[in-house]
Amino acid sequence: MDLKRSCRDVTRLVLEGEDRELTATERLALEMHWRICTACRKFREQARLMRGAMARWRGYRDGDEPPGET
Repeated sequence: MDLKRSCRDVTRLVLEGEDRELTATERLALEMHWRICTACRKFREQARLMRGAMARWRGYRDGDEPPGET
């Protein structure tokens, strides 16, 4: 069980995690890497931000009104 991952591997896993459930080993490797790598933690947050922005955009595009607006 190899838990040591490169930044390239971590980036790939973050993006893959949006499409599939990561294994326990993959999740553990990510957590360990994020503890020491500021750049990968920032990438994870940026990916979350973009995922949320795209979801809001899709709602707007499909005619859903933003919460609180009528």
